[in-house]
Amino acid sequence: MPENQSNGTAVLVAVLIILIVVLIAGLVFAWFITFTDKAYKKLFKRPKPLPQVDRSPQKIDRSTIIGRGKNWFYTFHNEWLGVRTTSFDGCKLSGYYRPSSDSTCRNMVILVHGYDESPAEMAAYARLMMRKVQCHCIITHMRAHGMSGGKNFTWGLMESVDLDTWFTFTKRRLGNNCRIYLVARGAGATACLLAAQQKEFDQNVVGIIADSPMTSLTSFLKTTLPNSTKISPDAVIGRIRKLAQRDYGFDINRCDATDHASSIKVPVLIFQGGEDDVTVPSYSRDLYDNLRCRKRMVIVNNAKHLECYEKSQAMFEREVQKFIESCVVRLVKIGRL
Repeated sequence: MPENQSNGTAVLVAVLIILIVVLIAGLVFAWFITFTDKAYKKLFKRPKPLPQVDRSPQKIDRSTIIGRGKNWFYTFHNEWLGVRTTSFDGCKLSGYYRPSSDSTCRNMVILVHGYDESPAEMAAYARLMMRKVQCHCIITHMRAHGMSGGKNFTWGLMESVDLDTWFTFTKRRLGNNCRIYLVARGAGATACLLAAQQKEFDQNVVGIIADSPMTSLTSFLKTTLPNSTKISPDAVIGRIRKLAQRDYGFDINRCDATDHASSIKVPVLIFQGGEDDVTVPSYSRDLYDNLRCRKRMVIVNNAKHLECYEKSQAMFEREVQKFIESCVVRLVKIGRL
């Protein structure tokens, strides 16, 4: 073969290889963009459309504590008053309010569900609190969930500020000397913990019960992303962070309840599943270690995510009772009761 022809063939092969490499790289990049965009939308966009009414599911699994709580909630739905309020940014928030049988009661329990959940998920917790302490109850619909407005969920940032609206709602009904307990799970617990870190956090809040709190959005992604892709979680998180900054103007690193946990002053009770693969025990331990308030963390060894109450009902209820009693003792000591 002539030398010129041989050189030409080699150049052609090299060009083809380069084109193939570029094509593969382009396809990989396009796939990466598509994957991260879908993940981004799933994270922040409203999980379900705004319903016209909150209807009872056709089937409720009554074999579980949460299921029995749902059944109780919808059976006695008429005892829960639908209430509405407006948050700092004009977002219309909804909730269910159940007044205490004792009109002189000054205890309010505010319950906050997790991501992609309904208020009925918190009914079992409400029922428990009503047995342990004389109280009024509010079960909130978090923004972009249930009957509340909002197109986007922010993993605790704006939701933590939304709680101020419910604190105001409570004081208008019960007076400025009321006592507020926060009971939440999953991302709802994150919102409560983020709210408690603020300097202007409402002094009427006397305790927080956090079931399986998501310590941060980045830790949640690092734990769950490997189940859906082989891409480095850091690469996906980096792009999601840029998209959130562009579209919403906030840094997802602020969705972290651990960094400033030392600022929390009210007592905190944390429940953590020992087999939780969504909010893993090591992250919750970091959160707990950073707390400087009165605190307790209970690990249920055989429980997965949000299964602590289900797997160890007697212990869960006993710990809640002890926590409430400790909060009351604290209030007596500081002259607020």
